[in-house]
Amino acid sequence: MKPIVVLRNELDAPPGYLGNALDHRMVDWNVVRLDAGDPLPEPEDVSGVAVLGGPMGANDEEEFPFLVDEKQFLVQCTNAGIPVLGICLGCQLLADALGGRAYLADRAEIVFAPVESTRDGRADPVVAALAGRPVIRYHQDTFDVPPGGILLATGGGFDQAFRLGSAIGIQPHPEVTPDLLAGWLGSERGRRRAIDLGADPDAVVAAFTAAAPEAEATAAAVFDAWLDEVG
Repeated sequence: MKPIVVLRNELDAPPGYLGNALDHRMVDWNVVRLDAGDPLPEPEDVSGVAVLGGPMGANDEEEFPFLVDEKQFLVQCTNAGIPVLGICLGCQLLADALGGRAYLADRAEIVFAPVESTRDGRADPVVAALAGRPVIRYHQDTFDVPPGGILLATGGGFDQAFRLGSAIGIQPHPEVTPDLLAGWLGSERGRRRAIDLGADPDAVVAAFTAAAPEAEATAAAVFDAWLDEVG
């Protein structure tokens, strides 16, 4: 099978539990560090694409020029029927690239809570794996579902997941590990930023850490469901 590529947009947003799932399935995969200048592969050379998060917005192309080629690549892969999974920023990039919209929301969301599946979401294997399970939702930007797309989940007043063809975008972060979340919210800088955004970072980290085994199981279920699509 051709390799799965994981698009990494920022140093502090690694694959986390997604990497564990890929290793567990013993598939060939590699990371493309777009922020470090790694070139994108040709769509015909990959079997699946996962797009990770990052602090930038989907339209911050002037500051982060790699976003232009990244979005074009996502369109090419989706048009070719290659399974694409976008997580948080990756979800927003997918929505924007496929004709929807990604934009700064009027508020941030930093919670450890379940999403609410739509009727279509309950029938979708990837989103069904999230049903009733709390997951980290940490974002300032949001998205509008692209034309022809199907809304799969909502929560907190936001759209949380959609599917269009072979592409699925999920706003939450099932890939996040306790160590990674502690790095995001546990540092002084991360705590202050979260507080400024109206969140209680200590409470979110504590709740997630206490539920670490369940969070890891949720991640495994979500990523296994997506990997079943990749084949």
